[in-house]
Amino acid sequence: MEPAGDGTTHDQASPNVRNDLSGRVTGAAVQAGDIHGGVNVVVVNAAPESGPPDEAVAEALRKSSHSWRARFSSVDLVNLPRIAMLSDGSAILGAARNAELDTTKPFRGQGLAPGLFVSHVRPLFETWDAESATRLCESTIDHVHRGLLVSFEARMRCRNPPTMPPSEPTGVLAKDPHLRFDIGGRSVVITFDPHWLTTATASGTLHDAARNPLVYSGLGTVAAVLDDGTIRVSALVFGQPETPFQSHLKHLGASALRTPAGLTAADFRNEFSTRPGEGVAIPRTREGTAVSRTGIALLFDEDRVIPGQIDRAVLTQSTRIAPEYRRDLGVAVASLSPGPAFAAGATPGDIAAHLLARTPPLWKSLTVPGLTALIRSRNLAVSTVTGLTAGQLGDLDELMRAETPSYLGGVELDRALPMQRELLPQCDQYHVVGAELRLVYTAASRYLDEANDEDLDRPPARWRDTGLFRTVVWEEDTRRSEAEEAEAAFLLRDWLGGRTE
Repeated sequence: MEPAGDGTTHDQASPNVRNDLSGRVTGAAVQAGDIHGGVNVVVVNAAPESGPPDEAVAEALRKSSHSWRARFSSVDLVNLPRIAMLSDGSAILGAARNAELDTTKPFRGQGLAPGLFVSHVRPLFETWDAESATRLCESTIDHVHRGLLVSFEARMRCRNPPTMPPSEPTGVLAKDPHLRFDIGGRSVVITFDPHWLTTATASGTLHDAARNPLVYSGLGTVAAVLDDGTIRVSALVFGQPETPFQSHLKHLGASALRTPAGLTAADFRNEFSTRPGEGVAIPRTREGTAVSRTGIALLFDEDRVIPGQIDRAVLTQSTRIAPEYRRDLGVAVASLSPGPAFAAGATPGDIAAHLLARTPPLWKSLTVPGLTALIRSRNLAVSTVTGLTAGQLGDLDELMRAETPSYLGGVELDRALPMQRELLPQCDQYHVVGAELRLVYTAASRYLDEANDEDLDRPPARWRDTGLFRTVVWEEDTRRSEAEEAEAAFLLRDWLGGRTE
């Protein structure tokens, strides 16, 4: 479009205007010429908008996408204006308000409020449910694009460490403070606004990182992919991840009960860490024959499920990993109610440690600090599955993580442990034998169903409709029925004895 001197416009450039840039640039170019009273603007070599990534790239990014969470020893930067735009940003703003922090102003000059804010926000990041972020790693570094939400963790060096008081960012990388590290032969630059450094200590640590690289973990948005391959990420939050030693010390300081035997450094690892050699350890299984049977307790975020959803997810995945010809599984689902343990004086850390500890070690995909945070902040549900081999525990955990967003992790079942016996369901609700599902009932539950005029054909029909099983039938737990009948007879004799007297 050409605005001419007479006020008219033309759809195409004037033939008298020579395109000096054509063939000399690869991207979009704008050339202005013949400026005399009017403006003649010619746009040449406009780069076509990039289409969607190919299937291989999209799949690599999808596999690396995860709900970002972090366990920090220190939270050094939180860009409040920008992090508030994320889906769970309201939780961060709530922590700021609770700390009486003025969210319209930088942290510096607000007294003790920033430190109080950090104490509130640090545990939030352990259980935070923000949008999924793509992990910056060798498999994704060549495919990231501008605007992508990414997580990062690496040993980094700080360039141009911030001054105190912090100065306004200039937008010039050679002048502004930033963190830098390499992945897969490419450089990653983490830019940040120093006004949102949480404390003076955070600024001092960055000066330390200018001399010797330090490990930082965080979340940010890709701001640019430069011509030389450098990835520029604008930080939303970053800090130093907590070490297993720090986690163990914190646990010991908060415990009310004696730490049980059987815990190792791996039980206090930072499961959110992605650094080489410090990632999630492969859980150890008990030694034994291939036919030895064990069980697992699977934990879920109860607020993210509807009734029956856990039952179906667990039965679906359990039957996938257990061969039909050797399948004999017991399954139960219940809420995890730590109230009695709290009443006895246990802390969330005590409950976590006593659920996960044993000699020889239990298989587990949970850590003591991780489970402690969940017990403290979530309403939890639990499903127990018995009749699995030791090798199938990890397979089931992997399937649940891939297919069930509400799943949080699992631990090997051992009802001889007092805490597991206290908090986990003791009786099965389902019995899977081969391709048959048996719905377990007792004399008392059948009596209540009949008294309430329940349709006893409806539950089997509902499970048949799922197509998971060839047959669905009722099965009585005769042992429990006999125990219930004996208890009822005792209560009746006691009542009749009182009437006689």
